Amino acid sequence: MRQQLAIARWAHVLSAGWVFLLALLIIADVLGRTLFLHPIAGTKEILQNSVIAVTFLQLPLAVYSGSMLRTTLVLDHLGPRGAQALRIIAWLLGAALFAAIAYASLPSALTAVRLGEYEGEGAMRIYTWPVRFLLVGTCAFAALAYVSVLIADLRGRNGDSDLPAAQPVPAPTAKPLTGADLT
Repeated sequence: MRQQLAIARWAHVLSAGWVFLLALLIIADVLGRTLFLHPIAGTKEILQNSVIAVTFLQLPLAVYSGSMLRTTLVLDHLGPRGAQALRIIAWLLGAALFAAIAYASLPSALTAVRLGEYEGEGAMRIYTWPVRFLLVGTCAFAALAYVSVLIADLRGRNGDSDLPAAQPVPAPTAKPLTGADLT
């Protein structure tokens, strides 16, 4: 699992660098529009495809670090075995969801290559197949991440794994409601 986590971290760093380059592109495009009345061709298409790529590149590390959106409303009221059972269900559902997305997205990625699918007209054409294959790959990697976290959970990892520890959310303390103080 060390190698998987290293790849997930590398993908996260790649996405952060990509965001930085997109910020520079946006600044250059705005300056080009404002100062020279000439925008950078293809900026819209590049941004359109990049948002998807950046989002999905961050997905595997979010799974490994326990940063995926979750609520502990039910989990807080279960015992240790019930909490583990609920986590196992969540890991399995996450793996199934991202495996299904990868499987369903593969035909359209292959079709994009076969047809030479692109976005944009005129001077700038952005091929869509790299982002489509990135979506397939990162979703498959996220499914693998869910399975890896499931296995680690079943083995009873106690902070000795390579995974960053997901900190439990503290239970809210009950305050009596008095007057206008509703906090």
